[in-house]
Amino acid sequence: MSTFSFIKKIFGGEASLSGEEQTKLFEELLFLTLSRASRSDLDISEVEVSKIQEILKDVAGIESTEQEIRTAGMSELYEVAPLEKYVSKASTGLSKAQRITVVQALFNVISVDERVSQSEADFFNNVASSLDLSPIELMGAEIDGA
Repeated sequence: MSTFSFIKKIFGGEASLSGEEQTKLFEELLFLTLSRASRSDLDISEVEVSKIQEILKDVAGIESTEQEIRTAGMSELYEVAPLEKYVSKASTGLSKAQRITVVQALFNVISVDERVSQSEADFFNNVASSLDLSPIELMGAEIDGA
């Protein structure tokens, strides 16, 4: 997971992905977004890391260590561009269901400690916006003609 090759591929301008590549992009984006969420308020709690591990395993079949999550949260990718730029670019290669899954997983991580800081809320809103999801879509509505 640590190379984020599909995110880099999309960010570099490649537009079309096979079904398998789309799945890999989804897995990388999920891993990267959730890992970064653990640092969004600079308070990386054990419960958040455990929740990230649980979600990655359940949603994408990814086994991850605490160190991998912490390292991805500080990835050198952010020196090139903020996470939201990667998320926005990657969203064009993902289905709506995959984008909604990322946002739902993100909410589960930031709320696992039963409090959401302003920086976590801002991070969540920026990611949801970067994934081009409206509030009604986040609530699970299927919009006619969309």
